[in-house]
Amino acid sequence: MRGPHNLLRLIRTGATFERTGAMNVVLEAMNAPRPLRIAARVLGWPFKWLGYKGDPAAPPVTRALTALGPAYIKFGQILSTRPDGVGDELALQLRVLQDKLPPFPISVAKETVSRELGTPVEE
Repeated sequence: MRGPHNLLRLIRTGATFERTGAMNVVLEAMNAPRPLRIAARVLGWPFKWLGYKGDPAAPPVTRALTALGPAYIKFGQILSTRPDGVGDELALQLRVLQDKLPPFPISVAKETVSRELGTPVEE
């Protein structure tokens, strides 16, 4: 049953965006209507403590995506190539994800794959 796991992942993603300040940046870049901005803030605030902090030196959206992990980083890399979709300012922030990231530790990758599959990676 993957439903609760996916719900927790969604909450963690929203909480990370709220905690890093990326929620406001993304909603602004997407020209979200005011009611949606208010709803996002109201729904995200109680879960803010569940979010990852990320690197405080990075811009908010980059900080959130790097804190969330490789799949989110890849999504940010794709979005950085589409300024027509995300806006010039946000695309510029996301370009940092193209080549200015530290390497991802292989031990973390192996641990994640082992945990998700339920068997050691070596098998």
